[in-house]
Amino acid sequence: MFQSNEHSGPAVYASEQAGKPSAQQTQDRVTTNPAESRPLFGAFSVKFLAYTSAIVIVVLFLSITATNLFLAKVYYQGSENNGLNQRLADKARSLESQLAFFQQIVNHVASQPTTQDILETRDETQAQTWALQMRRFLPQAMGVALLTNNGHILGAPADAQLGPQSLTDLAKLSQGERVKMPPVHRLSAATSHFDLVAPVLDETDTPLGMVFVNFGLQTLNPLLQGNTNNGQKLVLRDGEGNIISQFDKLGNADKTRQLDIPLAKSDWRLSLTERVDRALPSFLSLTLFNASALLLTVGIIAFMVRYALRSLGTDFQQIKTLLNRMAEGEPLAEEFATPKLRETAEILPAISHIQRDIDKKQQLLKTQQLYDDVTGLPNRRQFNLEFARAYDFARRGTEVCVVRLQVEALDKLDDKQTTQVLKLLGSTLKEHVRKVDHIAHLDQDQFALLMFGMNADGAIPCLERLHKSFLGKQAQLPTLPDALICSLHFGYTLIHPHRDNSAAEVLKRTEQALAEARTSAERCIIAA
Repeated sequence: MFQSNEHSGPAVYASEQAGKPSAQQTQDRVTTNPAESRPLFGAFSVKFLAYTSAIVIVVLFLSITATNLFLAKVYYQGSENNGLNQRLADKARSLESQLAFFQQIVNHVASQPTTQDILETRDETQAQTWALQMRRFLPQAMGVALLTNNGHILGAPADAQLGPQSLTDLAKLSQGERVKMPPVHRLSAATSHFDLVAPVLDETDTPLGMVFVNFGLQTLNPLLQGNTNNGQKLVLRDGEGNIISQFDKLGNADKTRQLDIPLAKSDWRLSLTERVDRALPSFLSLTLFNASALLLTVGIIAFMVRYALRSLGTDFQQIKTLLNRMAEGEPLAEEFATPKLRETAEILPAISHIQRDIDKKQQLLKTQQLYDDVTGLPNRRQFNLEFARAYDFARRGTEVCVVRLQVEALDKLDDKQTTQVLKLLGSTLKEHVRKVDHIAHLDQDQFALLMFGMNADGAIPCLERLHKSFLGKQAQLPTLPDALICSLHFGYTLIHPHRDNSAAEVLKRTEQALAEARTSAERCIIAA
């Protein structure tokens, strides 16, 4: 059924609502409150705050430099473990992040619906195909396989790149035995790897099996090498104490210091050996370094403060312009000027998203105001708009038939039956009217039709067919007894372009015709 969204004319049934205040009036009311318009930092400007922050940073740097001179003297006089724990912890975190990344990949594969389906059906062919696809999807993986709860591997272990050591570990895991994780298997230099597993659960969190993926040990070498600085030696060992990988950049070291820590969520350990260099020949070198660092830092801070102030002024002006346009209801531009600050680059799309969200909610609210929740048909307010349009068409010579219909004995039904009957009537109306006509649900038991190009001779057969179809569909409802089948009463009239002086007069005739149809014992369709 066609329903136009562009209407004109008075609303006959809807009462006039009080107008909402404009955005400018709302803004005026907000800014008149002195407490709300007070700046967050009083009368301080952003420029003042920026330079104050720079001065504080310089003072702090001077304090740190003085402290650094004192501590450096102590450091070079014999502290042999200064900062070793922190450096090793930083290197360990990078390896832990890499292992966590690989584990997330395995967890993601285990959570896929396809993985769950294969373990539920236990299709060997499908599991074999899936494993080959996963190996192509995970370029860093050497082997991929699915393991059922009873320890059975779906597919050929050789095709899945599962060696004897991997099969042994998987058997232990399926039986609940303790395995030092991640297990490392050393074969050749190219095939040495470590294994990761993840449980596969169904929708009820019931275990279906496990996903097994092994990754080559060479994938850890770049990370380990990148974390090994000159004068250091980094060694990664598995749960059995065997070396997984190591890089040595100690050089000629007369004296070293060593420390090792475990990696989180694994049985691996990482050890760091550092060369202990001799103290500087002169304390003057350290003093010159700190003085140079101070001058360089002051210059950088001055440059950054000036750049930040200029960027803030430009970006804040753009944000202010967008907010003003949004407050005035104007459409925002699809593209923004390139901001100079990263924070502004995140704010500008957020403003555009808020504007689109407001437009969507306004459109949804408008739709909810014009349509009935039960039947999905236009409500009384939408009918008023459509009737005003139809009245204008009739005044220009188009034949328009206005029909009011009421469901009889609807009050005898319970809420569920009432909803079923109303929805059934709505669908029946849609089937028996043309796309150019308009249907509306006015009240609980009253509906209305606007039939364009329909005369009195054609209206009665159309309404009789509608009535007959509605009665027949009710009889097919299993929850509606025959004694509770509802009938319809119709009252209709034609809009006379010369005789009718107002839209209210036409509606009054249809109401009178409907009232006569309800009291008539012979006819349910009455014309006015």
